[in-house]
Amino acid sequence: MGWVVPSSMPVLVQGLLAEGEPFIYAYYDGVDKVAHASGLGALYDAELRTVDRTVADLLGLLPEGAALAVTADHGQVDVGQRASLVVPEVAGRAPLMSGEARFRWLHSAPGGAADLFDCASAIYGEQAWVATQEQVLETGVLGGIPGPGVRARLGDVALVPYGAQAYIDPRDTGDARLVCRHGGLSPAEVFVPLLVG
Repeated sequence: MGWVVPSSMPVLVQGLLAEGEPFIYAYYDGVDKVAHASGLGALYDAELRTVDRTVADLLGLLPEGAALAVTADHGQVDVGQRASLVVPEVAGRAPLMSGEARFRWLHSAPGGAADLFDCASAIYGEQAWVATQEQVLETGVLGGIPGPGVRARLGDVALVPYGAQAYIDPRDTGDARLVCRHGGLSPAEVFVPLLVG
């Protein structure tokens, strides 16, 4: 069931508990939205305080023997103005790009994967992990070897920044306004807290 405003979440959870529901999953996206829109400053801190109050309300509803686990699906990196278009030398060798700006997949023209890798390595090699599809799969960062349907959608070369940067597809600049981003491999993005009460 959905909720309209955050204050509804504890009320809906309380109703489900009263009905004897043994497992309830509640998702809140406010922290993610605020970070994307305004970064990790005062508005983000205010959002965290709001979430703390919601968690306290949920804890107060739990019956004897119940537990509440709070976690996130990812962290955030404050990129600010450090998001940049993939340079023309690389973009010209990648007629298609996919993924996130913090884990950009570059798709080469047929037969052009090696040239794309060499060019991307020469330009981005000091500021990003530039890896072939095979290298990415060997590291296990995707959680295992994807099936053929998923693998067919991966690019030929991955471009994953080490620092607080992001690589925007010049043909799709709709996400250029985001302040915080995620999708990369930095500790701030992949290591998230798990709190149990």
